[in-house]
Amino acid sequence: MQVEWQIAPQKSWLGDAIVFFGFEKAENPLPGFGRFLNDGGTWLRHSAALQDFHGKLNEIAVFYAPPGDSAIPRIVLVGLGLPDGFESEKVKNAVAFACRKCGELGVNRIGLPLLAFDGLPLDAGIGLREALVGGLTGIHRFKELKTKDSGSSSEPGSIYILSETQPDPVLSGIPGIAQSEAAGIILARDLTISPANRATPGFLAETARDLGSRFGFRIETIDFESTVSMGMGAFAAVAQGSREPAHIVILEHAPSGTENDAPLVLAGKGITFDSGGISLKSRDGLEGMKQDMAGAAAVLGAFEVIGRMRLRKRVIGILPCTENMPGGKAYKPGDVIRSYSGQTIEVISTDAEGRMVLCDMLAYAADRFKPAAMVDIATLTGACIVALGGHAAAVLGNREDYTRSVQEIGGAVGERFWPLPLWELYFDAIKSDVADMKNVGDRSAGTIIGGMFLKQFVPREVPWVHLDIAGTAWTDKDTGAAPRGATGFGVRTLFELARRWPLGV
Repeated sequence: MQVEWQIAPQKSWLGDAIVFFGFEKAENPLPGFGRFLNDGGTWLRHSAALQDFHGKLNEIAVFYAPPGDSAIPRIVLVGLGLPDGFESEKVKNAVAFACRKCGELGVNRIGLPLLAFDGLPLDAGIGLREALVGGLTGIHRFKELKTKDSGSSSEPGSIYILSETQPDPVLSGIPGIAQSEAAGIILARDLTISPANRATPGFLAETARDLGSRFGFRIETIDFESTVSMGMGAFAAVAQGSREPAHIVILEHAPSGTENDAPLVLAGKGITFDSGGISLKSRDGLEGMKQDMAGAAAVLGAFEVIGRMRLRKRVIGILPCTENMPGGKAYKPGDVIRSYSGQTIEVISTDAEGRMVLCDMLAYAADRFKPAAMVDIATLTGACIVALGGHAAAVLGNREDYTRSVQEIGGAVGERFWPLPLWELYFDAIKSDVADMKNVGDRSAGTIIGGMFLKQFVPREVPWVHLDIAGTAWTDKDTGAAPRGATGFGVRTLFELARRWPLGV
């Protein structure tokens, strides 16, 4: 779907439908909508049908202009619910539902007037960005493997941003940001929702190569045999149980003049199918373990945005990609593994494989790239779902200010994070009698223990944050901007973190 500006007086606006918003229990329409009713939409102001709209959250009403009475034949009014506790996410989801309704009606050109945001308790630029991201992502569906017509509605062709005056440079740049973010989210969703026999480690590597060819990223892949010779024992231990070739994928974005800058490193867990290994998972919901590479998908999605936005920062992505399978060569509970850092790990559960592959990536990235900071993102622990459900991800790190900044940046783009502590006393849970540490403790504080394990592989001088997105990478509920399935969570936070880097400057 295309996004374009239409700069013209209100009575000259063109489109097949215009979207406006309304609050629940509001005595009067929002100022921008009220202005429209008094000018170009007088036909609607006098319509009794308008009284049937109550503004409940995501309520949609379609009003049709009398023939020949308006250049805009439809007004789509979307409810934002009660104004108390208003968040920009409501705008994002509202526009997603509006665009879907337009698709059902066969509408091709959707008008989104800037005056629709008048009276909302948020900056117009933020509202526009969220609205566009919601509209573009909310209508997307993964259809690559369907061979029959699903009967779903058609996709509108374009969104016109309607303005009576020329927007300022900041506002005029927002559609480009929103379109780039939407493309990154859609890439991450499509990868995560793809079945494991399609989205293999090799497929993720090929996706990275495609990004490299389109945006000029330097791409490097490290095969299984090389990881063994390089001493990446923790990664190799997980990978050795699968017949599917494993890959470590490295993407480097270094625009001219930034090649020698200390980079921001983004590491994403890429377990393309997680059977649990010898510590085999229950059969219930096992098909969903194709999504255990959502962290890697989020990093690839972030690089899609970085490339489209031509970010002038050096950013490196590193993706440990493998299956976790119970083959004859699979690593076993009780094994002691030597990691890339030289530290030894007693394997208690082979189903704690995410931290095994990530620990080698963090140590390797710190050793090779001398980063300014590192972020890892992973569907790491079921305990995170127990603690936070599907509404927020966990954030943990070795610098309180860095952790807080990531939480604030995520919140600004509608991705919620909640901080958990990494106090040293938690390490007692993974002390081992035969190795430097165990890969799991008991069932208590599971998300914190996963973060504490990873912390052992990050040099003290390197700021580092761990994002556990186990509960937010997938949704079983259609929220509007995120239809049921993969969410692409983390793409916007990673990009925004890179865009604002270095923090505080």
